[in-house]
Amino acid sequence: MCFNNESNIEISQTVKRCLSNKRKSKAIIKTPVGKRRSRSSCVKMGNYVSLYLTNPKGTPLPLTEPSFDPNLGFPNGRKERVMIATEEEMEAAKLPLEARDYCAHKLIEYRACRTKVWPWAYKCAHEKHDYLNCEYDDYILRLKEYEREKRLLQRKMKIEKKQAQELHA
Repeated sequence: MCFNNESNIEISQTVKRCLSNKRKSKAIIKTPVGKRRSRSSCVKMGNYVSLYLTNPKGTPLPLTEPSFDPNLGFPNGRKERVMIATEEEMEAAKLPLEARDYCAHKLIEYRACRTKVWPWAYKCAHEKHDYLNCEYDDYILRLKEYEREKRLLQRKMKIEKKQAQELHA
């Protein structure tokens, strides 16, 4: 990303600089690590820029339910995700609310293993690996769902624009 960690004023100036540079030349912008990136990397910025500046209508809002049918584009339907760990199991394991996701059963197994073999927690490397892989796969699925929602919103906008042009013609 092209943002500085110094202040909000500098961040907004950096965003304006990225967006105002119409040329495709090498507009260099300083990144927090000290590396330099070209303007092309600014165009691919994250949700903040697309949500509030470049494409607010075609970007899904964060932390909202999908607005399109989940089976749209899937003729045979999709496999529904199911929570394996029950609410009672998660309460008994004293999992915090932020850890109660689709990988909670793997986390419960990992914590149980650590408790069982405690001074030698390295023996639970397999359970930890399973849990971290589950978290990664969950992240990838959420990312794909976000991208799907974004593409469907942009498709809807194109269709509406085309229909509006046909009405005026």
